[in-house]
Amino acid sequence: MAGKAEMDAARTLGAMLLGGLTGGPYGVGRAARAGGRVWNTITRENAEGFVPDDNGTRNIRAAQLLANEMQSGPIDFDAGVVYVPGPAQENRMLVGTSPSDLEAFVRQSEAEHAEALNSYMGNPDIPPDRAARLGLKKEQGLAKWWNDNEPRRPLTPSSSCVSSARIGPNGDIYIRFQEGGKEYQYEGSPDPVEASKILRELVGVPGESIGRKVNSWTGSWGRAHTYLPKG
Repeated sequence: MAGKAEMDAARTLGAMLLGGLTGGPYGVGRAARAGGRVWNTITRENAEGFVPDDNGTRNIRAAQLLANEMQSGPIDFDAGVVYVPGPAQENRMLVGTSPSDLEAFVRQSEAEHAEALNSYMGNPDIPPDRAARLGLKKEQGLAKWWNDNEPRRPLTPSSSCVSSARIGPNGDIYIRFQEGGKEYQYEGSPDPVEASKILRELVGVPGESIGRKVNSWTGSWGRAHTYLPKG
């Protein structure tokens, strides 16, 4: 048989539980003792725990997130050339020479971008808004860029002649010789994926001098893409 202390404790616990159901002196919405803090967990704001959410709302949130991430901003992508005055660099500082590494110079196609974002959508075990966020994380892990302004990998092509190489909003390639010098415009492509591949041909080949390749009269890349007359 329970002793007096155990019986008193049981009665106290019972009174607390009963108060939570009937509005007695203890429980939700009332202080446990005079001057105590009111225990009111049910009515507190808690978007993660107590505010119910239906699948329709989650679908709307997911659709909005994916629609925002599918939008393509103006192209202004800099290849990140490291300018090193002196002897020809031969692009010796280029880091990561495997095809997968060099993909960081290339823009995602719309299909590739959509595929990554939608990777987890349609899984019945994952709420739609959560699936959208997971897709966003997967897209951010791709080597290829989307609305980025520089490569997602530290590739660091180097040149003693070219100080910067970038793609402009029109898809053309803009080359600057020496720091602070004038930019020269070379033909790229209105398709940003193709424009990024043209840029990669110039800065993403290990052991090939960027300065020699860009020469408009003698360079393999420059002859193919310069707007200057070749007379």
